[in-house]
Amino acid sequence: MTKRALITGITGQDGSYLAELLLEKGYEVHGIVRRSSTFGTERIDHLYKDPHNIDARLFLHYGDLTDGQSMTNLVLDIEPDEIYNLGAQSHVRVSFDQPAYTFQSTGGGALNVLEAARQLNKHKPTKVYQASSSEMFGEVLETPQTERTPFQPQSPYACAKVYAFHQTVNYRKSYDMFAVNGILFNHESPRR
Repeated sequence: MTKRALITGITGQDGSYLAELLLEKGYEVHGIVRRSSTFGTERIDHLYKDPHNIDARLFLHYGDLTDGQSMTNLVLDIEPDEIYNLGAQSHVRVSFDQPAYTFQSTGGGALNVLEAARQLNKHKPTKVYQASSSEMFGEVLETPQTERTPFQPQSPYACAKVYAFHQTVNYRKSYDMFAVNGILFNHESPRR
């Protein structure tokens, strides 16, 4: 049976590479894109086929992490086996200019994904991966950092990521869900 994955942030650097990897592994991949004045899919254009094509395995859906009900509706419609939450307002400098939006999309968005997965888990188990950030460590007192290094966030973005991290742990423990955090450090690629 073909596995089905849902990727938020599919048009970003990491989301596009993840979509490529999952398609190579035979997955059906669904991605959430925000409606904007430009389509912004250049990182995944080489993967995309018309959804009416019988060979299509990549499907894009309009949605927004800040809209909990639309996230739940999408997750219940798609019924993914795995959800990768890579979407966020991820520019640290912008987070100082737009702290509320940063929290809503990054922290609240993670909560909306987790709650949507919890609703789906009532009739079909799904796994959730939350992309966390080394920004959560902030001004660190030890190098290298480990999973036991205390968080000392220094920006609205980092604070939102700490919230998302703890909600992921909370949902795993409180609702017996498969929900994990991956702490990503700065990384570059030709798609950045």
